Amino acid sequence: MTYKKTILSTAYYPPVIYFKELINSDSVLIEKHENYSKQTYRNRCCIYSANGVLPLTVPVERGSFHKVKIKDLRIDNSRKWQREHLHAIKSAYNSSAFFEFYKDDVLKPLESGHKYLLDLNMDILMTINNILETGTEIGTSSSFNSSYKDNNDLRFSITPKKESVSAALEYFQVFSPIHGFKPNLSIIDLIFNMGPETWSCLRT
Repeated sequence: MTYKKTILSTAYYPPVIYFKELINSDSVLIEKHENYSKQTYRNRCCIYSANGVLPLTVPVERGSFHKVKIKDLRIDNSRKWQREHLHAIKSAYNSSAFFEFYKDDVLKPLESGHKYLLDLNMDILMTINNILETGTEIGTSSSFNSSYKDNNDLRFSITPKKESVSAALEYFQVFSPIHGFKPNLSIIDLIFNMGPETWSCLRT
């Protein structure tokens, strides 16, 4: 089923299900006026390391998180999180089939020195969208709406707190022979392992 418009939260190297929804939409609206909430994909992704699933979290500046709009949330760059994330991703995927081909584009946003979480996430989103050549139009919200009637509103549905029932078809992962297949990880897991077949996996 193709939706005319899907509303999504911002996300850090979003999970597979996020892009399944994106490519099945004519346009996507990223919510930037909601208040920040902890323990979500907004500043967290999950990759597949030699020891199993590894969460990577972008640190944000401390304060009254529940009162900070996502567009105003600053990254805590006093911590060397970029180096840690780059090391973790390279260690996890350097032996994957398509890491060398995609790594420069996929990881470039981490080296761009973004100050705001939304800017980092939008850079990542547009980078991945260009790699996949989805053709989906992507924009950001102009104000906060509690509901979007007649649209596919998934702002609060795609969350690490509950497992998705529509994750992508099982595909090869470097460490699946050791730990088994892990569904709905960051889209980079699918890209680095499957390369050009990523589109087909997302369409299943």
